Amino acid sequence: MKISFDFKKMVQRVQTLAIALGLATLASAGTQAAYAAPKKAEAAPAGEFKIDPAVQAKSMADIPAIIALGKIDCDPVDAYLMGPTEFAKDDGTKVKGQLYEVACKTGPGFIITSISPTEVGQAFTCSLAAKLQATRPESILCVLPENKPHYAWLTPIVQPYLPGCQISDARVIGSTSTEPLIDRYEVGCGVQAGGIIDYAQLGAKAPTEFKSCLVVDGTSSACQFTTKEQTMAVLKPVAATADKDCQVNNVRFVGVNKENDGLFYEFGCANKPGFMVMTKLDNTFERNITCASAAGLGGCKFTDAGVAAADANGTYSALLGKAGFPCTVTDYNVVGTQEQTKRDYVEFKCKEQPWGLIGFVPQPGSTASVRVNDCFIDQTSRKNCTFVTEAQLRAQIDKLIKIAQPGKDCDVSDVRYIGESDGIEGAVIVEIACSNKRGYIAIVAANRNSIADSTPCKIAKSHNDPVQCTIAGNGTYSSAD
Repeated sequence: MKISFDFKKMVQRVQTLAIALGLATLASAGTQAAYAAPKKAEAAPAGEFKIDPAVQAKSMADIPAIIALGKIDCDPVDAYLMGPTEFAKDDGTKVKGQLYEVACKTGPGFIITSISPTEVGQAFTCSLAAKLQATRPESILCVLPENKPHYAWLTPIVQPYLPGCQISDARVIGSTSTEPLIDRYEVGCGVQAGGIIDYAQLGAKAPTEFKSCLVVDGTSSACQFTTKEQTMAVLKPVAATADKDCQVNNVRFVGVNKENDGLFYEFGCANKPGFMVMTKLDNTFERNITCASAAGLGGCKFTDAGVAAADANGTYSALLGKAGFPCTVTDYNVVGTQEQTKRDYVEFKCKEQPWGLIGFVPQPGSTASVRVNDCFIDQTSRKNCTFVTEAQLRAQIDKLIKIAQPGKDCDVSDVRYIGESDGIEGAVIVEIACSNKRGYIAIVAANRNSIADSTPCKIAKSHNDPVQCTIAGNGTYSSAD
């Protein structure tokens, strides 16, 4: 959704209506035209508009039909005929009409021009009028009590999103020109954090949506009425749930999850490495995400990468050791995340595990268990190891097959990793191809320092073994070759 605010286009939309000292003037696309407004009562203080009850009553009788013609969803609680007006339409045709202000039971108040019993001009909200008047002091403002201040209607709208908000200020930021047609408002709530409300334009149908000021930080919609400290105050309970020891000194919005039902935030801590969290759309805590696991979210910005890595190394080392995998982690690589179990798929580097470790480790708060294997097992399925390469694994198998099949001159040219052995815990079944076309189905022992069994491809075929050689040309060795 693109929110824009083009002053010239807004002038056209609002028709640059102006009112001053009992006379109103109008400019459409730069064209000025005068019209007569209701005479200002002499007893009224300067700057105050006096409501004529007779005009008000007649206006309330006229306005339902005008609203219906404009296809605006409004249950009018007040209306007032502001006076005649004249303006140029998009095609340059000049038309005359009657200018009405309307206050609605719910939703924004607005000004609309009745041109004839079958035609109305484009309506514009009191908030848009206030936006224009800020830069054009002569411009018209809404005068009905229900429309003052211009943002009074927003109070019930923001309560579900900002409970207890006493609106101290509000402004219209901009509007969309394509579906969904919305006006974007910023709402300030005094001592508490405000936010952004997207609300349907007059005559349009669009859902009302709320956004935290963090979501629009750094954009053209950035909040002006809410401070960073106020926003952090709202989210500090979320940080406390994730890590009660964190002294929050920064927070930022990271993004929305792929299901569009959760939000990601990063927290900086003054006393320790920071972290990310995932919340529901109402900012209810869902889960903690360490900076080590946040690469897929663009990584942490408030925590130095070296500090985050050192912290993660210690955490991972303790986690693996407790699960029975001694590993003083010196490096790691987060491959991905299993959302169902709240576990990360991580590759580890450590001296205690020469053939690497890779697999699932639980995120903070997850009740799932650690499930890791070495890179021999990884080669049977995911093939995600990078610290230990396939070439290194093949070199080890080359060494072991020469011991298991002495005198067979097997220089390993290819290896197919088939799967874990059903009969020997931790062992892995492989197909070995030799450059001289000898081939074997072999079982690499759990300690990876020996081959527990090896069967030539020809014998496996003749015995109709369940596991056969499939590498092209493997096992076709002939003494005549």
